Amino acid sequence: MNHKTVITKSVREAIDFYPGGLCFSELSGIPILVNQQMNTLIETLTGHTVLDAVTAWNELQAVSTKNGCIRLDKPWLKTEYFHDDENTLVFAFPDDHIWQFRKQLIADNGIIQIEAAEITQLYHISEELYNNNIRLKQMQKRQEKLLDDIVQINRDRELLRTKMRIHDDLGYCLVASKKALTSDEITDEVYSELLSGWEEAICGMTNVPKQNRDASPEAELQKVAALVGCQIIFIGEQPKEKNALLLMYSAIREALTNAVRHAGANRLTVDIQREKQWYHVQISSNGRPADGEITESGGLKSLRRSLEAQGAKLSYLYQNGVVLVIDLPAQED
Repeated sequence: MNHKTVITKSVREAIDFYPGGLCFSELSGIPILVNQQMNTLIETLTGHTVLDAVTAWNELQAVSTKNGCIRLDKPWLKTEYFHDDENTLVFAFPDDHIWQFRKQLIADNGIIQIEAAEITQLYHISEELYNNNIRLKQMQKRQEKLLDDIVQINRDRELLRTKMRIHDDLGYCLVASKKALTSDEITDEVYSELLSGWEEAICGMTNVPKQNRDASPEAELQKVAALVGCQIIFIGEQPKEKNALLLMYSAIREALTNAVRHAGANRLTVDIQREKQWYHVQISSNGRPADGEITESGGLKSLRRSLEAQGAKLSYLYQNGVVLVIDLPAQED
C-alpha cells in the first residue's frame, strides 16, 4: 500500500468518525465524498443512500413524514440561532434526535456541500426560550394594564376629592350668601369674605382635573410614581406661579405614564430652568429609546391642548430616548 493510499484511507476514516453528516459533490450532483452518518440519515428519510447529491436534496425537500421522521417548521427555528431559508431543513427522527440539514455552494471550487448537524439540545432550549418570551410578553401586557388601572384610579381619586371640596365650597358660599342677603346690613368684611369664597369656588371648578387641597400636587405625583415603581428627580427651582406649577405636574404625570408603560423606565428626571419670562422644562427617563418619532394621541394630545390653552408650548427631543420639552409662561398667579 503506497503513501497516497494510506493518506486517502486515513482521511476517509476520519470523516466517517465525524459525528455529523457530510456530503461533497460536483455541481452536477455526482458525489465526491459522503460519510457514513450522512448516508444513514438520508437512507432513513428517502429509502436509499446518496447516489446523487442534487437529487437527494430535492427528495429531502419533498419529505414531510417518512419512516417515523417528521419535518419541523416551528417559529423558534426562525431565530438567530438557526438558519431559516430554502437551503435549510430540520427533521425530528424516531430516536427523538433533531437534525438540521443545510446545503451550500463552496464558491471557490464550485462544489456543493450538504451538512447535517444534530441540534436536539439547541432545539429544545430555543423552544423553551420562545415559550418563556411569550409568557413574558403576556405578563408585560398585564403589568401595563395594571399600570393604567393604578394611574386611572389615582386620577379618579384626585378628581373625586376635588369635586367633594368644590361641593363643600359651593355649599358654604350659598349658605353664607343667603344669610348675608337676608340680613339688614352687609359689612365690608362680610362682603370681602363672600367675594373671596366665590372666587375660590369658581377657580376650583375651572381647574377640576388639576387641583387637590388635601395634599400637595408634588406629593400626589410622587405617590403615583412610587406605586408604579418609578422615582421622580427634580433639578432646578420649580415654578412659583400656581398655574405654571399645575401645568408642569400635568405634563410630568403624562410623561410618567408613557415612560413606565412604553419604555420600562424606573427614573424620571425633570430639569427646570428659568429663562426670562419662561420656564423651560425638560422631562427625560432612563427607559428604552423610542423606535421612531412620537405620534400624539390620547393623553399627549389632551396635554398639548391644555398647555396651548394656557400659552405654554410642547415639543420633543430625541436624545437617548424621548425628552418631553415644555415652555411655561412665568407670569403672575
